[in-house]
Amino acid sequence: MRLSITTAILAAIVLSLSSSLAISSEKSLYERIGGEKKVRAIVEDIWNNHSANPIVKDRFAKSNPVYVKQMVFEIFAAATGATDVKYHGKDMKTAHAGMNISEMEFNAVVDDVLAACAAHGVEQQELNEILAILWSVRKDIVNSHIITDTLVKADSQQSSSSSGSYASGSDDQDLEHCLKSHDC
Repeated sequence: MRLSITTAILAAIVLSLSSSLAISSEKSLYERIGGEKKVRAIVEDIWNNHSANPIVKDRFAKSNPVYVKQMVFEIFAAATGATDVKYHGKDMKTAHAGMNISEMEFNAVVDDVLAACAAHGVEQQELNEILAILWSVRKDIVNSHIITDTLVKADSQQSSSSSGSYASGSDDQDLEHCLKSHDC
């Protein structure tokens, strides 16, 4: 019985992957999402989500929204297969070096991106592909040596009943400066 359930699950995965590969060979992810107009609307919502997200909003507070949104549009378009959009920014490792981005911040950004995409009707298959793209650059963005204040807070709450408000990344670099100066 266990073998047949496992076989059925594997068959479903293979069918899902083969159908998505067939779709992928016909149109790029960028095209399936809806092209430039849809991606620009998604990027606008990503910015709004980041600006309202208590975990990452301070990272964007002093940034030039027009510039950051253009860079996000370009990388999003290029990463999803746009052939008519060129990304003019740095690679992810260089762009985020020295920013000390935590796992929690990275996950918050991923959540914001996926929420913006879902709000614009991006289907689950495409959301999964976007998640895979985001996850593929995680190692270049996250400083794995960072222990966020929230994790420290959670650990200290287990050992005592004190409470307080903690914010991670108090000495973060300004994102716009980092993107423009290439000095991260």
